Amino acid sequence: MSILNTVLNVVGFALIFGILVFIHELGHFLVARRNGIVTEEFGFGFPPRVVTLRRGKGRLVVGGRTVIVPGGFELPAELVAGSTITYETSPDPRGRPLLSKIELLDGPEGAADERQTVTLIDPGTIYSINAIPVGGFVRMRGEDGPAGPGSFASASARARVATLLAGPGMNFLLAIFLFALTAMLGQPQAVPGARIGDISAGSPAEQAGLQSADRIFLIGDAEVRSAQDIGDYIKTRPGEPVTLTIERDGERFTVTLTPRVSPPPGEGAIGIEVQQVPELVRSGPIEALGQGVSETAQYVYLTLSVPALLVRGAIQPAEARPVGPVAIYGLTSGAINATATSGLWYPVLQLMGILSAALAITNLLPIPALDGGRLLFILIEKIRGRRVDPNWEGAIHLAGMVILLGLMAIITYQDLVSPILSPDWLAPLGR
Repeated sequence: MSILNTVLNVVGFALIFGILVFIHELGHFLVARRNGIVTEEFGFGFPPRVVTLRRGKGRLVVGGRTVIVPGGFELPAELVAGSTITYETSPDPRGRPLLSKIELLDGPEGAADERQTVTLIDPGTIYSINAIPVGGFVRMRGEDGPAGPGSFASASARARVATLLAGPGMNFLLAIFLFALTAMLGQPQAVPGARIGDISAGSPAEQAGLQSADRIFLIGDAEVRSAQDIGDYIKTRPGEPVTLTIERDGERFTVTLTPRVSPPPGEGAIGIEVQQVPELVRSGPIEALGQGVSETAQYVYLTLSVPALLVRGAIQPAEARPVGPVAIYGLTSGAINATATSGLWYPVLQLMGILSAALAITNLLPIPALDGGRLLFILIEKIRGRRVDPNWEGAIHLAGMVILLGLMAIITYQDLVSPILSPDWLAPLGR
C-alpha cells in the first residue's frame, strides 16, 4: 500500500469515526442545555486542549431572576453560589436582561439582600479544539457526583434520561439519514448476467470472438448470475459444446464453444474471468427515508437477535465477536478504497450508517460508564424511591470504565491476530 493510500485511510478513519462520536456528543450537549444542565465544555477531539475557540453565552440566577451572561464575559473568579452581588444589565435583542457589569458585595449589608444572592452560575460553554482529532466530548457539571445547582446530578430524572438518550438517539437519526442518502445516490444490486473481464489468449472464448465487457445471460438454458453458475454448468459437460447467450452494445446473440478438459494452469475451461454485474438503483426522497428507517430497524433487530442466533447455532461465535478500533480501521479502509475505485459513495455511507447504529446500541447497553449504565441507575432510583449515593455511582462508573478499557485491549489484540474480512457488499465495487 502506498503512503498516499495509508494517509487517505488514516484521515478517512478519523473523519468517519469522528463524525459518529461528534454527533453522539452533540445530542447530549443540546438536550442538556435545553434542560438547564450546565455544560462546561464542548470539545472537538479529545484532550489535551489545544485551542479555546470561544466561550458561549451563560446565565446567572440572581434572586430568582435569570440574567444572560454574554459570550466571552469573564465572571469574577471568587463568584460562587450564595454570593451576593450588585450588577447592571441591558436588554438583548429578545428583551432579556443581558449582564453588562457585576461586582461582588462583602459584609452584612450584602448578605442581607436576598434579591442580590446568586443561586446558579453558568459561565457559558467553552468550545475547544483538542489534540486527539477523533470525535468530541461534552463535559457537564456534576456528571459523576453532586455539584450544586445546574449540575447533571441535581437535574430531575426526566431531564437526566432525556440527556442520556439524546446521544444514542442522534446516532440512530444519523444512521437513518445515511441509509436514506445511500438509497437516493444509488445502491448497487445484482442483476441477471455476468460481465466478462479478462480473456486468456488462445482460449475457446477468444477463438469464439468474445470480448471484455460482454455480458453472459444464459449458458445453455440456465440463467447466469456469477462465475459459479458457469463453472457448475461446464463441470457436468466436460468437452461438450455449450451455447452462451451474450449481450454486447445492447444487442443479444449466441455463441457456441467447447470448454477445454485440461486447461492451462491458472485458466478456466473457457478462459474468461467473470465479474458480477452490479446495477445502481436509486430511490426518491420519500422512499429513501422509508428505506433508511427500515434498514436501521433491521440492523437493530439483527444485533439484538445475536444471543438467540448463537444459542440456536445459526451463527458461529467468531461471526458475533465484538470489534475494536483496529477492525473498524480495516473496514473503513476497505470502504474508502472501494469508493475510490468505483467512484460511488455507497461503500462509505453504508458503513457509516452501520457504525452509527452500532454505536447507539453499544451505548445503550446497561454497563457502568456507558449511557445505558447511567440509565440503569436512574431506573434503580425510581424503583427505590431515592437516589443511589452519587459518590458510589461515580465510583462504579469509574470501575466500569477501567473494565471497558481492559476489554478494549483484549478486543484489539483479537483484531490484530484475527483480522475482520471486508463484507461481501464491498466486493463488487472494490475489484
